[in-house]
Amino acid sequence: MNRAIYFLILFSFLVSCKKDETKTLEFKDCVVEYPSYGSGEKELYAGHSISNKWEIESANRKLALCLSEKYLEKPDQEIKLKILEIYNSKEEYFEHNSPKNIEFNTILKNRNEIFDPNILIE
Repeated sequence: MNRAIYFLILFSFLVSCKKDETKTLEFKDCVVEYPSYGSGEKELYAGHSISNKWEIESANRKLALCLSEKYLEKPDQEIKLKILEIYNSKEEYFEHNSPKNIEFNTILKNRNEIFDPNILIE
């Protein structure tokens, strides 16, 4: 019984000590690195933090920008589908003001505004 309690305490301690790491999103020749916080978020200052989910959303937007450039260089159906997947994904932290039913060429034309990856903290 005591061993189980010690194991639980040790396991809880190890889980709580998870370190920040860098993760990667990749598709075709586009590679985007983003931070992942061991605690699930990083506090910037009192009452304001960035979560792992927010960082992933930003990384997906960076990936979409890279893929858009690749598509403009050489159209590719797989790249187009990935861009549309990112465009149509539900985001929790970013405002997606563009309608879901716009043409792909419009997405490409407005890619810098649509996929703006900047995280703004007030």
